[in-house]
Amino acid sequence: MTEERTTPVDRAEQPEEIRLDNPIPVPITPLVPTMHLDGITMDNVNRAERPTALMPGANEAGARTEWDATSLEEAIRWLESHADFLHKQSYQMVEIQDRMGGSATAGMPTGTSPLGTFPRAQDLATKHSSLFTSTQQSVRNLAEDLYQAANALREVKENYETAERANAMSAAEMERVFSDASKQKA
Repeated sequence: MTEERTTPVDRAEQPEEIRLDNPIPVPITPLVPTMHLDGITMDNVNRAERPTALMPGANEAGARTEWDATSLEEAIRWLESHADFLHKQSYQMVEIQDRMGGSATAGMPTGTSPLGTFPRAQDLATKHSSLFTSTQQSVRNLAEDLYQAANALREVKENYETAERANAMSAAEMERVFSDASKQKA
């Protein structure tokens, strides 16, 4: 039995919008003959792209998961740069909430929603508001966790350097003792 492999589709190459033009205008309802549907434009939800802010820079480690003692500073910079990105995103994502009518949508009277007036619109808007709030808080918590990890790693690095200095002093001290001992024999 042979295993069939498929190559992944580069979804970043897809268009951001899908537009369907209707050459023949279609009336929306027979009651309103002056309103016609000439076409549809919608966001392409299948499009995916990696934000350039998440791409490793020229001298950054990228997705490295192992670090040696000499590259701890790189790991600290990596953690802090990703924490900075997430922290900024948690405030910039308010645009999503604005498109849903702003933070005031949670207190809208029943039957009023940025999604319309159909019976479940208020429920859907409330769920969206709740999901937005929890997601935003989770992104902020993740950024804070990355900052804490960077601080902990900085402390590990300082302890390592202190131990290295202590070892270097011990080696120098041992060399001096051997040197002194050899001078005394002579």
